[in-house]
Amino acid sequence: MTKGGAARYSSDMTPRQTLPLFTLCALLLVACTSGLVALEAGASGHTVNSPADTTTPLPTIDVPPTPTAEAAPGLGQVTPSLPSPTPYPDDERFLIGESVEGRPIWAWRLGDGTQRIVLVGGIHGSYEANSARLAELLANHFRLHRADVLPGIQLVIIPAANPDGLAYQGDDPDDLRGRFNANGVDLNRNWGCGWAEEATLRDIPVDPGPRPFSEPETRALRAYFLAEPPEAVIFYHSQLGAVFMGACGAEHPAATWMGDLLEDATGYPHRNFTYYEVTGDATNWLAERGIAAAVVELSTRTDPEFTRNLAGVQALQCYIALAKGPDDGPNESFEQAIGRLCR
Repeated sequence: MTKGGAARYSSDMTPRQTLPLFTLCALLLVACTSGLVALEAGASGHTVNSPADTTTPLPTIDVPPTPTAEAAPGLGQVTPSLPSPTPYPDDERFLIGESVEGRPIWAWRLGDGTQRIVLVGGIHGSYEANSARLAELLANHFRLHRADVLPGIQLVIIPAANPDGLAYQGDDPDDLRGRFNANGVDLNRNWGCGWAEEATLRDIPVDPGPRPFSEPETRALRAYFLAEPPEAVIFYHSQLGAVFMGACGAEHPAATWMGDLLEDATGYPHRNFTYYEVTGDATNWLAERGIAAAVVELSTRTDPEFTRNLAGVQALQCYIALAKGPDDGPNESFEQAIGRLCR
């Protein structure tokens, strides 16, 4: 203690002088004890009763919850998942996707039956431009002659599966650049069954893409086939003048009935493709999924050969319609349509 402190608290102070000092010490002791009790009560979770507070309470602030990785905008899902499939519209003409350069891949939907037949042209672009022209002529025919789509059947026609290749116009008709998409990929070497890192056209190396379905065009076609599975598919090509059926190994053999039927109707011979190895073919992937799929090769690269291929489509309609029957059961209109187109 300092010297000043000794003088202040000397024994010479009278009781009157010391009373206020003792009172002050007692008050301080009570306050400290109350504070310790309150702290202990708060730590233990118990409530300490205190006199009612009559002051106006302060306003509260709602603190928003901390966003999680799933809820925060822009962060996406923590666990990646495939998007839900989006149904295709019921419009007569609808979009199934876009090419590398953003060109639309259109499809025509004709007839309202549940048995679907899909016809695809132009997968090899301007190199086989007559296949796209054939598909356009078929779409126009069935738009103008609605009764030629049998009851129970729905035709879906995709005229240009490779619109970027179709848009390429070189001076040389044998220029292979028109066969490929804008990435230089051969789209009929880019499918799942039997895809390989190296592919050929006859003895010419072609680009199959870095992996199956690497291209937006093949992904669009695959998505459509998965969303609306068909009974049968024809891909039009040129110029071997024959019918070749897709197959994927011994477990997924070719639908030979369809090849024989198209041979009878069109006059193109039904053959096995033995000219060279073809990998990543669309019809082979479809066969792997249990869908009857044919390549119909036109005889030239100029003539769409419309009449004989219309006969092939009609024969395929008749076969499926008779095998499956009308959606609403046997009826007179179905029998009349069958009698007019199939006998």
